[in-house]
Formats: sequence, structure tokens, C-alpha cells
Amino acid sequence: MGSKLVSSLASFAACMSLGAIVSYIALSNGVLLQTTNLFSAASFVDRYSKANLPTFSLTRSNGACKCLVQANATADGLTNGTSVKCACDSTSGYSTNQIQVLPSCANGTLTAASPADNKQGSISKESVVKYEPWYAQGRTWHYPVLFPRCSMDVCFNYSRCEGTDRELLIYSYDSPSPPVRYFTGIKDTQWHTDNASKACLFFVFLDLNKPHRPHPRALPYWNNGLNHVLITFADMWKQRGPPQDTIGNASVMASDIHETTYRPGFDISIPLPGKLHMRELQDVKPNARKYLMTFRGLRYLGRAHEEGVLRSAEAFRAMHNGEDVVVVTSCRHGTNNLVRREAPELGVKCEEDEAKYWNYTYKDLMNTTFGLVPAGRQASSYRMIEVLSAGVVPVLVADNYVKPFDTLIQWHRCLLQFPSSEMHRIVPTLRAMDALQLLFRQRYCIHIYDAFLKDDRTLLRTTIASLTARFLGSLPLNIKFEADAV
Repeated sequence: MGSKLVSSLASFAACMSLGAIVSYIALSNGVLLQTTNLFSAASFVDRYSKANLPTFSLTRSNGACKCLVQANATADGLTNGTSVKCACDSTSGYSTNQIQVLPSCANGTLTAASPADNKQGSISKESVVKYEPWYAQGRTWHYPVLFPRCSMDVCFNYSRCEGTDRELLIYSYDSPSPPVRYFTGIKDTQWHTDNASKACLFFVFLDLNKPHRPHPRALPYWNNGLNHVLITFADMWKQRGPPQDTIGNASVMASDIHETTYRPGFDISIPLPGKLHMRELQDVKPNARKYLMTFRGLRYLGRAHEEGVLRSAEAFRAMHNGEDVVVVTSCRHGTNNLVRREAPELGVKCEEDEAKYWNYTYKDLMNTTFGLVPAGRQASSYRMIEVLSAGVVPVLVADNYVKPFDTLIQWHRCLLQFPSSEMHRIVPTLRAMDALQLLFRQRYCIHIYDAFLKDDRTLLRTTIASLTARFLGSLPLNIKFEADAV
């Protein structure tokens, strides 16, 4: 009996010493999740998958599932159903509030028993049953993992913008691509200069649909991207854009900017221009419209983890009731034909959807209170400006998307936004909305359209205003902002 007691005490002391060492290392090195190599998905598998570590069930606390990286430190990103591989701390009797997580909580999950189920130190040894990414299925990831860390403080030369007669002077390259869309008239404005030595900013237009990646660092005034703005409307940056380590100090102005790569105050999200404008419907009050919510557009086929498949989700199709909610799609798209040949099962219900699609016209469906604006191949959509032009309140369904001109426009006063995982909540939420609130939203949406988005000239001016807003008043530039009130 005595020898067993001595042995137990020795084991206990060893665990305590190990715990002290781990705590000391953790405190010395800061938050463990910042160590990229240690907590990458690859290192998770390489370092810990063969360790036969016991696993434990993590309980919910205050509505959020928590996973401890070290004592009293939590990691975000867990929901019910996700699991993590954990090492138990024997000094705490395997209590969940003392579990130390080795890899990042976002990398995968294991479940285990609660403290009440771990009496006498017994360990539940369930194995990993699934891997769930922390992001919603169908989210687009066209951008690099991370652009260079930049801000106006460290990656911008303010001296180039002094002595410009209070105008923001811009030099626009014609290579690798000429100005496009609402930038085509930039050279005819008061902001353009042909003298690069006088320019505050340099516009670089990227056509990412070309077969070869553009290399802006070959431009004559590149200077490691200082004061340069890379502009693109494409949704293929990751596959065809300049490698992230080649853009230097340049900022990005694009129609598809995600919060995971967005550098606030430095990058700017811009909209795709609308193709159809229906201003004649602006005077129709929200509750006097024919439909509650509508959408008519393309459906992109693919598997759940692939890009642009949100519109093929069952939750998306289920919103259609054929009465006051019309959500119809067409599979007639070049890439869909290839997908259907290789995986016919992905095209199930295409014919059924096509028949519904041709029962409605786009113009008729604009007589609606709410306009569904779901992400397609990219989160940005031509439909956003189109529904705003008709006095329709947009219902944006997109994950991780930075809305256009977010430093100028108070989008929360106009549109509603839902993550792709919460589409089942859309229709009930719209039906419960107060009539007066609806009227205020519609009024502000019309203001946004008229002040910032109504035509190419207005879009270009809004873009210049957004660029100027980055200076936060540090330069006395002569750019007039539209009043942001109704």
C-alpha cells in the first residue's frame, strides 16, 4: 500500500512539474495560436495524429463552444459538432476546464465525455469522426492567403501628394490592361495626369482572364508598388492574379474582397456596375409591391466545397413558393455543361428549375419589396446595383464579403445580410419586418443608389472619394463627399 502511495505521489508530482513547464512556455511565448507552423493543419497531422491522445467532449458555455489552448485562454471558431484533439491534464482530474489543446481549434475535432463521465480519471477514447472547416460550405476563396501587411502609415508616400493644387492626381497605366468599366473615362477627368512625376496615385488595371499572370513589378514607375492601386473586377485572383509576394506596397481595389485578406483603410471594395436600371419603380412603396422577395439568375453546379455553388443549395431552392417569394435559376452556363457531363448527379433538378425560370421575367420580378442578392462565382454581383435602382431592399447572401465603398456607405441602414449557412432564416425574418422600418430602409437604399452608384460617372467619383478618405484629412484634397443622410 505504501509503495503504491509513493508511486502515485511521484506521478502526481511529475504531472505538476510538466504542467508548470508548459504554463511557463505558454506565458513566455504568448498566445500559442500565433505560432503558424505549430498549428497548421499539416503539423496537426504530422505531430499529433499518431500520439494516441485521449479525447474529451467540450461543453457549451454562454452559448459558445470553447476550447482551451492554455489555462483560461479560449480559441474562437468552434460550434456544436466540431471537435478537437486534446491532451488531458491529470492534475485536474480530467476536467474539461483544464484541457490543454495542442493544435488550433479550427483544424479538426474530437469529442469526449464531460467531467461527470470521467470519474476516477477514466478516459473516453472516441476517435475523430469528421472534419468541419470553420467557414461556410460554398464560400469562395479566390484570394491569396494573405497580402503583405500594409497600411497608409507604412506603405504610402504622402510627399507625392503634396503641391497638387488640392486635386488628387492619378497616373493610369495602359499595361498590363487598359482602364475598364467605369474607369474608362479616367483620362478625361481633372484627376488624371500624364506626368508620372506629379502623380499621387498610380492605377494598374489587371485583366485576370488572360492566360498568363500579370507582373506589375515590371511597370516603369513601380517602385515596389508604392502609391500604386491594383484594380480588378475578376473573380480569379488566386489562380491568375499576381503572386502575393510580388505586389509589394500596392493597395488592392477589387470587386471581390474578403475580410480575411482585407486591409482596412488601405484596400477598397468596389461594386460591379449594374446592367439594367429600373428607376421608374422607386416611387412604389415597399408594401405596395407585387412580391415579397425575388431572384432570377444563373445556378452554378459543383460539389458542396467548391466555389459558387450556393445557388444550388437545397436551402436556397426551398425559399421559392411560387407566390410572393420567387427564387428561380437556370443551369444554362458553359461551365455547367462540362460539370454535368463529368458528374450527371450534380445536374439533378436542372430541367425542373429551368421550367420555373422561364415562367417569370426579370422586369416583373423587380416589382418586389426585397431582392435576393446571392453570391455567385464571387460575392459581388451586378444585381446589387440593379435592385437598388428599383427601390428594392437588397438581401445579401455572402460569406466573408467586404461590401463596396464601406468607408462611405452605411450599408446597415439599407440591406440585410445573411451567411450562407443561415438561408433558412431569410423568409421568416422578412415577413416579420416592421412596415415603418421597411420604408426607412427603402429610402436610404435609394439615397445610396443616387449618391454613389447610379451611373459610371457617379461610380468613378465615389471611387475617388473612397481613395481620398484613406488620408483621413491629413491632406487638403478637394474631393466633395455626398451628404450621407436622408
